[in-house]
Amino acid sequence: MSQSAHEPDAVSVETEVITDDDYQQSLAQQKHLAEQDRKAREQARQILQRYDQGFTPNLIQDIRLSAFDSLTASRAIMQLLRLSLAEDEYGAVGESRMTYTRGRNVAIAQQCGQILYQLGGLKLMEHVLTRLIPPFDQDNLNQAWQGLGTGASHYFDARHHLP
Repeated sequence: MSQSAHEPDAVSVETEVITDDDYQQSLAQQKHLAEQDRKAREQARQILQRYDQGFTPNLIQDIRLSAFDSLTASRAIMQLLRLSLAEDEYGAVGESRMTYTRGRNVAIAQQCGQILYQLGGLKLMEHVLTRLIPPFDQDNLNQAWQGLGTGASHYFDARHHLP
């Protein structure tokens, strides 16, 4: 046998060359997103702390819902926030997060999404996703919600193109 028969095939590696300005801009965007995520998590902790003390906040004030529906939506949102904060125990900031697609969390996320859809449709779901869920968990919740409501996956993917 020749030695070349035992050599592994050459591995193709692609590289991307970016300018220092592009790198600095990307780094600044990542830092901004991390700061937004930190603030959202702190807000979530405060909301859940108040809820644990017996106060159910109305988290949906700018979408017209009845008082009962607003509280029902708020309870669903608080379940989603609890899952998000619990996920902090599993990994470090910046790591890929599986908050809403891990184990039984999928069913909880989908149930909450279904409640939100029934109460306020895609508009309410999009509001919750982009304004109340910490940024590092938004894509994962979007995955868990795929197929809920008519056209939900197309609608949520479009949020990345908004200004």
